Amino acid sequence: MSSVLDLPYDVLREIFTRLSAVDVLHFLSTSRMLYYPLIDDDSTWYIFCAPYGVTDTSWFGKRSFRIIYGRLLHRYGPLLGLWCSDCPFAGNIIEFHLVPDRWLRRGELIIVGDIWELARSNPNAQRPYFPTYIEFVQIGFVPWKKSTPQTKHDVQISWHLRSERDLGFLVHNGIPPPWVRMDGDGRLATPSLHAIAPTKMTVDLSNLIHPPVVIPEMTASVPWYDGARRMPCIPQDPEPPPFLERGYSWYYSPTIRYAEGAEKPASIAFFPPPLHVDCDVRLPELHNPQQYFSRDFETLIPRYYPMLFPSRQGENPGSPQWNPESLVGLWLGDYGPHGTECLFLEHDATQGVLRAWKITGDSHVPRGACSWDANLNQPSPGAGPGKKVFEGAGTTAQRGFL
Repeated sequence: MSSVLDLPYDVLREIFTRLSAVDVLHFLSTSRMLYYPLIDDDSTWYIFCAPYGVTDTSWFGKRSFRIIYGRLLHRYGPLLGLWCSDCPFAGNIIEFHLVPDRWLRRGELIIVGDIWELARSNPNAQRPYFPTYIEFVQIGFVPWKKSTPQTKHDVQISWHLRSERDLGFLVHNGIPPPWVRMDGDGRLATPSLHAIAPTKMTVDLSNLIHPPVVIPEMTASVPWYDGARRMPCIPQDPEPPPFLERGYSWYYSPTIRYAEGAEKPASIAFFPPPLHVDCDVRLPELHNPQQYFSRDFETLIPRYYPMLFPSRQGENPGSPQWNPESLVGLWLGDYGPHGTECLFLEHDATQGVLRAWKITGDSHVPRGACSWDANLNQPSPGAGPGKKVFEGAGTTAQRGFL
């Protein structure tokens, strides 16, 4: 009787491309004749590293693809890409990407998390203002100066602030901004990354705004949600993030709480250390962008959801080949006194409508709301050479989305 052991090597490799990494490991564990020849074969694990853009082991100090994937990418690779926040009104965006670390790791690639800071109105700047990227976390193999033969393949998370802007209040070892590093040495507490299981709990604003308003909820049906991306392979908390302890304040701020709402998909969150614990870096000011209601949400730990970031080639509107699908994706919008906000454009081909959804928002029209829509079936006579104009409608509101 023929056995899987009789299959040619190329056939086994093709089988592996149809399996998950965990399934491949289980498959190899069924036979010593499979396990020992293939477990450390780079071609076995290359197929799982390549989707993350990792195709050369020299980028990780000649570690094997098995180590790169098994220790780093399997657990933290799903972070790569954009994530949007459910922070009421303002929202937020973070981006994870692979970059070389020339400071501590001799150019080895690490996963870096940046927060998109969208500027408020500045009459002296060109509009719309492009985001400023604030680095707040690094995930990579232990730096060579701190590694031992037992720990050289371990992965560590370190929390940083590195900014393109002048963070004048932060100076590290006498080196002024913009390059600022805040590395924990084990003596001080650090923030922590958490995965949050699907839940129906949403932030209740009934104590904050009267009459109560409904902020659009983050569900798996919104057009910018990336349902194909899996969560980081860390244990998932069954409950939403707890509210932070409130420090001493001279002003009164209504309390916010959770209430049951629509089903929400799994998410991630970054828990800062408690206020009474010494720490290198705290995160609430980075995840709660400044706007009218910011102080009311200072105890909230927002959740982040994977966001689509389609890359498309733009087309000239005056071209006969122009297609509204070329507009689908992320755009920056100029919202006057509110500054730059991020939009996701959706093309509903069935109804012939182009919709602009707010990924970040303001105290009048919050994140998650439809900012405007255009009826592609009703072109406007105002169109001229090289442009197209359609009739549509926009959303305006008083402060508090009233």
